[in-house]
Amino acid sequence: MPIITSLSFSDMTKALTFLLLLSFCNAISAQNTRSRGIESVGLGLQIYPAGTMINLKSNWKVSPREILTGKLGYNFAMRQDFGKHDNEEGGGPGFTVAYKRYFKTELSGWFMEARAAMWFLDIDWGDNTPLRSGNTDITVVQPTVGLGYDFLINHSLKLGFIAAFGYEVNVATNGEDVGEGGISLLGISLAHKLGSKQSASTKRK
Repeated sequence: MPIITSLSFSDMTKALTFLLLLSFCNAISAQNTRSRGIESVGLGLQIYPAGTMINLKSNWKVSPREILTGKLGYNFAMRQDFGKHDNEEGGGPGFTVAYKRYFKTELSGWFMEARAAMWFLDIDWGDNTPLRSGNTDITVVQPTVGLGYDFLINHSLKLGFIAAFGYEVNVATNGEDVGEGGISLLGISLAHKLGSKQSASTKRK
């Protein structure tokens, strides 16, 4: 039996838009990042067998080895016949929170990450036998764990790679059931370290 979410898709989109505006406000006030603990901002791309996700992200340093990450992004779902129908395609916005712990200090090198994402997807589906089609709105929770490596390109740029595994759970469905289940991800990210020049000048003083 489909579960009808109490919030409409448009309401969820408005909420995400508000969060995105807040994220940009934090980026604009970068001169205060040292006091706020924002270590870096950047872009991320993750691919998985049934789609691609792009993200804007902010990283908060909580210790010499730990980072908390907030992401806002879009999930392009291209499931084809991986789901419950012969073809499932669509997409939608979402947000992610993640915890990274590095094996060494300086917030670079090998790390482990645990993250939880929530996506609000609009999926068009079709079946061949019998020939029919439809549309389903879903809210997806996507917890994963991963292992990665961050390279310091220079004092202000960081390039990262990660492989992660987890599960997709459709927690709210408006329409016929669509696919969910195990997921594997490969990701790449580029981050700009905010406050690095400020920190260097402070040390010289």
